[in-house]
Amino acid sequence: MRETKFHRVFPPVESRPMTAARTFRALTFDCYGTLIDWDNGAAAALGPWTVRAGLRVDMADFLGAFADAQCRHEAMRPFKSYRDVLHDAFAEVGGAHGARPSEQDARAFANSVGAWPAFPDTVAALTRLKADHLLSVVSNVDDASFAETHDLLGGLMDEVVTADMVRSYKPGLAHFETMLARLAARGIGREDVLHIAQSRFHDIAPARRIGITGLLVDRRAGLPGRGINMPSDAEPDYCVTGMAEAADLVRALREGTAG
Repeated sequence: MRETKFHRVFPPVESRPMTAARTFRALTFDCYGTLIDWDNGAAAALGPWTVRAGLRVDMADFLGAFADAQCRHEAMRPFKSYRDVLHDAFAEVGGAHGARPSEQDARAFANSVGAWPAFPDTVAALTRLKADHLLSVVSNVDDASFAETHDLLGGLMDEVVTADMVRSYKPGLAHFETMLARLAARGIGREDVLHIAQSRFHDIAPARRIGITGLLVDRRAGLPGRGINMPSDAEPDYCVTGMAEAADLVRALREGTAG
C-alpha cells in the first residue's frame, strides 16, 4: 500500500481540539474546482473563442482576470443566476482584451458548465467516501448546470445547495447555513461535518467563520497562475492535493493514523 503524507495546518479550529481519531458523519464539497475541473473546463470552452477573436493570451492569466470579473458579478444586486454571471463576466473580460464576445458565444460558454469534466480521481474517491458518509455539495452554480454535473459525479450526492436556492454566492454564509440546517434535520451537527474544497476565499474562510472543519484540496499546487482562485490567507485544518488523498485522509482520521 502506498504511503500518503498529509499536511496538517495549524492552528486547528479553536473550539474543537483534535483527538487521536476523528470521525465525520457528513462531508460537504465545493464542486467546480474541487470535484469538477473548472480551469480546464473553462479553458476548453474559451480557448476556441480566443483563437477566433485573434487574441494571444496566456490562459492562466485570462482565467485570473475572469475570476475577478466573476466575483464582481456575483456580488451585484439584484441576484444573477450563475449562467448570467458567466455570460456577463465573459463579456466584460473579452471586452477588456479588445474582443467582446457575441451574444451567441457568451451564452454558449455560460451553458457549457454542466459538461465540464470531473477530475480523474473524483468519482472513485466519492464512491469510497459514500460508504461511510453522507455526501453533500454547496456550490456557486445554477440548478440546471448542476443537474447535468451530478450525472458526471455518479449521482452520489445526498444533499445539494446551489446559489439559485439561496439567492447568493459564497463566501457568504447562506450556503453553509442552509446545509447545516438540512444536516441538523438528519441528526448531524456541525462538529460532525468536514468541508472539502479547493478555494480558501470561497470555502475555507466561510467554513471557519461558521465553525466547520475545513480540508483544502490544493488542485493548483505547482501550476502557474491562480486560475479561478481568489486571493485569501484563510488557513484550512488539513491540506491535500487531490481527492484520492482526501479520501485517504478521511480514513486515516477515522483510524487515528493521520500524521
